[in-house]
Amino acid sequence: MKIFTVIGTRPNIIKVDPKLPNQQIVWTAQHYDWNMGLSFFEELELPKPKFNLNCKSSELGKMTDKLTRLFQKEKPNMVLVFGDTNSSLAGALAAAYQQIPVAHIEAGLRSHNRRMPEEINRMLIDRLATVRICPNFYSEKNLISEGLTENNYVCGDPMFDTFLRFIPIKKTKNWHKYILVTLHRNINVDSKENLQSILEALAESKEQFILPVHPRTAKNLKLFKLKMPKNVKVVQPQTYKKMLELISNAKKVITDSGGVQREAAWMNTPLILLRTETEWIDLPAKGQAVLVGTDKERIKEAIKLFKGSVVGPPEGQVNEKIRNILYKYL
Repeated sequence: MKIFTVIGTRPNIIKVDPKLPNQQIVWTAQHYDWNMGLSFFEELELPKPKFNLNCKSSELGKMTDKLTRLFQKEKPNMVLVFGDTNSSLAGALAAAYQQIPVAHIEAGLRSHNRRMPEEINRMLIDRLATVRICPNFYSEKNLISEGLTENNYVCGDPMFDTFLRFIPIKKTKNWHKYILVTLHRNINVDSKENLQSILEALAESKEQFILPVHPRTAKNLKLFKLKMPKNVKVVQPQTYKKMLELISNAKKVITDSGGVQREAAWMNTPLILLRTETEWIDLPAKGQAVLVGTDKERIKEAIKLFKGSVVGPPEGQVNEKIRNILYKYL
């Protein structure tokens, strides 16, 4: 029996269950920067990938073709994919072509914004999946409303199991002296107007900011000839443990990331979302996050005024629940 887990990004790696038996990891290399990818395997004490496809995010067709040929040769009994990345979609497509069962972890999440490539990926993967593992009841409700009424299971967020291994996190000398910013989504950084609006909001604030720069963001800053404000300290992509430390010690977090959203919420760090909607709808509903989009004045107001609510952590042992469900389909 073989389970092939297809991953290619930082959030994918964080969700990998290190105790899943008979697991072979396939790395697409979608996040080709070392700190955004393979160093996480070392830090999280995960086995190195058995297969490396050497594909970039834009190479969906190449990923799918390589995975199809790999599955033809290796004949896994199940293919496991996470979230909404191109790597996950390629894994689901290739498995479906070979009539291999697909398990989708983080199924049913919806932002209801089809301008986001991630939203299209989520919907397609859920339709290809044999079994859908939902992080919450909101996501299960989305699946049911779309006619996907069978083989749905609510288990929680597997990222939380990984998170628990690294807490408590100590306060540093910079505790609450900065606001952490992460920025990478195409709707924000592929638009000069939107990216400039975000940077102007930071520049016009009296706060100090730390921004671990995503390769996509760095490329577009250069392309659009935009200068980083003087009160923003740009650092290279961080390891998992360092990112948790930065989130925990930040006064607030400004982000468009799905993973950073949850990590900030679990540490009760006030969360400013550079989006007009979120698939994690419980965060703004509970007052942990505020949606500001790319509107300069709304960003500035949230930086100044938003406090965030304190909410208790979710339940752990998520991976164990998922394992027990997957065994039923093997």
